[in-house]
Amino acid sequence: ASQILYCTLNTHRIDMGHLLGGQIGLDDFIFAHCKGIAQEFVIKNSKDSLGLTIADNGAGYNFIEGIEENSVVSNIPSIEIGDHIEEINGQSLTGFSQEEVLKTLETIPDETKFTIRLVKPKKFKLGKF
Repeated sequence: ASQILYCTLNTHRIDMGHLLGGQIGLDDFIFAHCKGIAQEFVIKNSKDSLGLTIADNGAGYNFIEGIEENSVVSNIPSIEIGDHIEEINGQSLTGFSQEEVLKTLETIPDETKFTIRLVKPKKFKLGKF
């Protein structure tokens, strides 16, 4: 269970609109999205919005739910929806609420570089399970 980032309902795709969180019917399928490769990015905070929408899975993992067009983060193509936000400047965010992650990001001064460590969900191709 410690390898599961979040689950989606009725789709194997990383689709934040189908996160498991409500009732499950007898005909529903649950897909677990597990931890993959971790990557670190150095980002310069600016007065402009980073452009992240953050959600949590209720079990201490926060992830990128959306990326605003023409934002700081949208210019970094390898940062994607569904990435788990593991650390900021070496501080583990595991166990943090969504609000605590947002406050951590808000405390970074404008025009300052910071390091964010993201864990990508594993991606499988059909027939490669």
